[in-house]
Amino acid sequence: MTASDQPGVSRRTFVRASAVGLALAATARPLPAAARTSAPGAAGIPYVGAGSNTPVRPFPLGEVRLNAGLLQEKRDRMKAFLRAYDERRFLMLFNDQAGRPNPPGLQLPGGWEDGGLLSGHWAGHYLSALAQAYADQGEQVFKDKLDWMVDELAACQAAITARMDTPGGGNEPEEPVIGRVEGRFGKGLRLNGGSGAEHLRLPQEAVSQLTDFTIATWVNLATAQTWSRIFDFGQNTTVNMFLTARSGAAGNPPRFAITVGGSGQEQQITGPSAVPAGEWVHLAVTLAGGVGTLYVNGAAVATNPGMSLDPTSLGVPGNIWIGRSQYGDPLLDATIDEFHIFDRALGAAEVQSLTTSAAGSTGGGNIAWYRFDEDGGSSALDSSPNGRDAGIVPVTQGGGGLWVSTHPGYLGAVPEDAVIRLGPPRFAVYGSNPDTNVWAPWYTQHKIMRGLLDAYTLTGNERARDVVVRMAEWAHLALTVGDKNHPQYEGPITRSDLDLMWDTYIAGEYGGANEVFPEIYALTGDERHLETAKLFDNRESLFGACVENRDILVVTDPAKLGRRRPARLHVNQHVPNFVGYLRIFEQGGGPDYLRAAANFFGMVVPHRMFSHGGTGGNYPGSNNNLEMFQNRDNIANALAQSGAETCSVYNVSKLARNLFFHTRDPAYVDYYERAVLNQIAGSRADTATTGNPQVTYFQPVGPGASRSYGNTGTCCGGTGLENHTKYQDTVYFKSADGSALWVNLFVPSTVTWAEKGFTVTQETAFPREAGTRLRIDGSGRLDIRLRVPAWARNGFTVLVNGTRAPVGAAKPGTYVTLRRTWRRGDVVEVSMPFGIRIERALDRPDTQSVMWGPLLMPIVGDPGSGGYRELSLYRYLKRDGDYARAAITPAGTSPAGDPLFTTHGFTLRPWYVGDTQPHSAYFRRVEPQIVFGSIDSGVPNVRRDDGLPKYDVPVSGIPSPGTDGLTFLDVVWDQAPFATHGAFVSTVARTAAEFVRAGRLTGAQQDAVVAAAASARKELTPEP
Repeated sequence: MTASDQPGVSRRTFVRASAVGLALAATARPLPAAARTSAPGAAGIPYVGAGSNTPVRPFPLGEVRLNAGLLQEKRDRMKAFLRAYDERRFLMLFNDQAGRPNPPGLQLPGGWEDGGLLSGHWAGHYLSALAQAYADQGEQVFKDKLDWMVDELAACQAAITARMDTPGGGNEPEEPVIGRVEGRFGKGLRLNGGSGAEHLRLPQEAVSQLTDFTIATWVNLATAQTWSRIFDFGQNTTVNMFLTARSGAAGNPPRFAITVGGSGQEQQITGPSAVPAGEWVHLAVTLAGGVGTLYVNGAAVATNPGMSLDPTSLGVPGNIWIGRSQYGDPLLDATIDEFHIFDRALGAAEVQSLTTSAAGSTGGGNIAWYRFDEDGGSSALDSSPNGRDAGIVPVTQGGGGLWVSTHPGYLGAVPEDAVIRLGPPRFAVYGSNPDTNVWAPWYTQHKIMRGLLDAYTLTGNERARDVVVRMAEWAHLALTVGDKNHPQYEGPITRSDLDLMWDTYIAGEYGGANEVFPEIYALTGDERHLETAKLFDNRESLFGACVENRDILVVTDPAKLGRRRPARLHVNQHVPNFVGYLRIFEQGGGPDYLRAAANFFGMVVPHRMFSHGGTGGNYPGSNNNLEMFQNRDNIANALAQSGAETCSVYNVSKLARNLFFHTRDPAYVDYYERAVLNQIAGSRADTATTGNPQVTYFQPVGPGASRSYGNTGTCCGGTGLENHTKYQDTVYFKSADGSALWVNLFVPSTVTWAEKGFTVTQETAFPREAGTRLRIDGSGRLDIRLRVPAWARNGFTVLVNGTRAPVGAAKPGTYVTLRRTWRRGDVVEVSMPFGIRIERALDRPDTQSVMWGPLLMPIVGDPGSGGYRELSLYRYLKRDGDYARAAITPAGTSPAGDPLFTTHGFTLRPWYVGDTQPHSAYFRRVEPQIVFGSIDSGVPNVRRDDGLPKYDVPVSGIPSPGTDGLTFLDVVWDQAPFATHGAFVSTVARTAAEFVRAGRLTGAQQDAVVAAAASARKELTPEP
């Protein structure tokens, strides 16, 4: 393939290069502690993070400064948010658990930081962001905020532990008794009428993925209440979506409303008359294409054709309730039954069918379906295939006094029991019941511990070190001794118990918890902490498969691989685990940890990678969860419902960076650059808003997709705080022996290597400029290794003080070395002209993205109806195969200096632009005829379907390996550039003969194609 048309990453090249680097790294022993880099950001503190004892190592954040440019702009917007945010809000829930008072007038952060089961993770992210922001330029405001938070967290930890020696403390309440009553079909759930149920909390996936939808349920009102909610999904009184059976309008009709600006800006659908009390009534609301419809007893009673909002407009709501209002209205006094959520608008006949049987003709809600047919208990089971059980909040919580810890040293914004109940004897599962379920409890512990470690290593806060070591000691007891005070306790936690825990969907999500314990081991020398890190190994299914390079991220029979193994693995539940495995390897854990991490990365890149670097999403026949992996090599069929969760790409990029330290394989930095300059940079809005972090959750790549920004309290909101405050961490690396400076990214920046007496400044506007200049301040012998990006196919030229450097022909996807004795004032100039190239989806080559150098260039605008833009481009090419001559041409720059292009009347611009305009990352290539310039051969541009990947897991309705292979023109132009017209004609003739042998062309068609190519000399000659 040529520089013009090829997949984003060559599978064969990447695997071969990585295997060589992996073999070298696996045979090397980690360097001793004495060889570790010191002073990562605070004097005298040893660096024990990624690459701490590898041949290539990172610079401390404080030794690399960003200068004016794209990444500095994104960073400064995030730093403005950090400055403006009231950090006291993070401590409210920690104080609640510690029994400490909160200052008056404060509000919880919101989102998932609302007192629910994931509360506390954002405090850790915020600590990391503050530490990184302080290490960046030493601004005292960030250190002051961080030090205050550490002091308060230390006080909370001390107060929780002190209760263990104080008699009279309360314990976690037992699961409440909540009965069921007669429903419309089978059983129902009585809210606020003697059953013990007050309202329900639904898991966040029940709402966060919806655009078009149907929500339908039966309700039997016990009283004629106004404004009580059937459901209310939102964040607060400003951002919400609700259905009430009886509104306060004249006649008390039912109303559906959605708003992001409070009650005064609601988009409403209001029925004609009140819903009667004392009888079963079926209510449903649908939304499709901006048209909302309200149904009562199967009949459409009201519509609103001007709906511009949908559930994605709510961000990621933390309050997803049935029977409770964001506004504090009376709780619903009614019985409910058959609560369905669909990801599409049902037709009128389908809605009507729900009035005659539980599922009607629909098969039941495909996002969630609560039937309330359980015998009792505080969970409402999901009857859809997705397992999104709801938690029933009891009328009386009970519980008595403050809870008492099982083990000393716990710190959290939820009770300790909400963490340890994941293990035996209860083995709690993911759900919304705060008394019985869990939601990624070790994920939250990891974020808090990571933030404290960053506070210590980057700013020198010794109290943070003390707190995190106590947390690590608690974790060791929690994962070995376990829940010793439970009445059914049977002894210490076993390996089998741990495997069951980590294989449990979302409940077993622990993020990168296994990365912090090896670092604590390296700081303390206490072997228990390295042992704790190994307790997180997912040994029942994924770890061993990755060591053996068996791709089981999506399977058809999960039961063979684990007792709780889902068919599709959750992306961000597992990616960070492998970052932790590398830390274990670095501290002497053994070569399997490195091998597992490298093989896992190879399963994601390129086999599940979209062109902006992201991964994850639905495909035909899969369950409805955008946060899951797609099946191997399935790109084209996952686009329309792509998830591409932002915190997932953040963690995949961390994994790539860490693997480079061990293998020195440039392919990892190529991926890192793709991820950072596209999805991560594009995850921050280009606004000055400081009311929320203004970052994305998903970044879908389907036709006409748009991004939404905000995400206070969510996982992606938290990682957003981190990734925009550490852009400088991979720009430069250094050899452990001090012999070489590695220049990995072309970012306006300055690195100070004090031990060598060198300061190097990059002067560039990259990626708005295709080149860079390095100014050397220092003297002496030093190798400077410059990365030659894999995309640099139009040349890579290096000048030293105006003279061409003796680096030979720089091969894309390598490093070139400048080996010399430097003098102050030396200048290195690097030219690497960008070019337009087309990247094809692995499984369907006509589904393509436009790249400009490292940048994804989506087509601005919405094609409508989910369709793709269709482009014909080959007729514009000259013999050199350069698309930028006429096919996709420069159209100037934006006011910010971003490059713009145009084709077929459409505008293309970089993915990193942070606004909400719809755009398409992919288009469909339509080349019906074999043409050379304006010369039409009269022969169809037939396909050759060899070489397409075969999906490891079938896709409904899609043939595998597929029937959309390379066309005749694809095969020809993949061999461009052509030195002469004769070489071009020879290639056409050879290709035509191959297609004849394959039965795709006739002899007469072959002659016509070759004749047309021969006559196109003038058409195809590049202009000077």
